Amino acid sequence: MQNQFCRGESGAILGDIGTDVYNQLREQLVAGEIMAGQLLREESLAERFGVSRTPIREALRRLQVEGFIEIAPHRGARVLGWRAEDIGEVFALRGVLEPHAARQAALRLSDDDLVVARKLADGMERFAADRPDGFEDQIASLNNQFHALIVSGSGNYRLSEQVQSIMELARVRATFQRYSTHELDRSMSHHRELLDALAARDPDWAESVMKCHIFAARSVYR
Repeated sequence: MQNQFCRGESGAILGDIGTDVYNQLREQLVAGEIMAGQLLREESLAERFGVSRTPIREALRRLQVEGFIEIAPHRGARVLGWRAEDIGEVFALRGVLEPHAARQAALRLSDDDLVVARKLADGMERFAADRPDGFEDQIASLNNQFHALIVSGSGNYRLSEQVQSIMELARVRATFQRYSTHELDRSMSHHRELLDALAARDPDWAESVMKCHIFAARSVYR
C-alpha cells in the first residue's frame, strides 16, 4: 500500500488519501471506537494506514476543525470529551437549523419521502415497544435516517450539509440509552406529530414541532 501511495504524494491523489484517512477516523470516533482522551500519534497512524505523515496531518486538521480532537504542540492530537457547554452549543445550532429545515420540507418533501419517513417512524416505535437487545442503537440509526430525510427534503443543500456535520458530531455522545421510557415515548410522539405537520404541508406547525423535539432531546443529554 505504501508504494501505491508514494507515487501520488502530491495533488489530487494526496487529497484523496487524506480524505480516506479522515473518513475512517471520523467514523471510528462517531462509533465510539476511539475514546475521549486517547492520543492519536502521526507515526502510529501513518504505519496503520500505510501512508506518509502528510495525509495523516491533513486528516487530523479536518477533525480538529470539526471539534473531534485538539492538537497541542509537542503532544500531538488528543480526542476531546464533551462538556455541558459543548452539548448546549450543538443543540442550540440544531434548534435553529433543523426547525428551519422542517419548515422548508413541509413545502417541498415528496409524497414518496413521506412514505419512507413513516416507515422509519414505524420501525423506531417497534423497537421502543419490543426492546430487543441493542434496541437503543437500532432506534438511533433509524432516527438519524429520519432526521436526515427531513433535512434533505428541505431542498437546501448547504443547510443539509451543515446539519449533517452537526449531527455526526452529536452522534459521539447521542445514545438512546439515556432516555427513560417516558422520554422515549415523547420522542416517538414528536415524530408522529411532525409527520402529520409535513403531510398537512403546514410549515409553521412543522417548524414548531421540530423545535420542541430538539429542545426536549437537549434536556435528556443535559
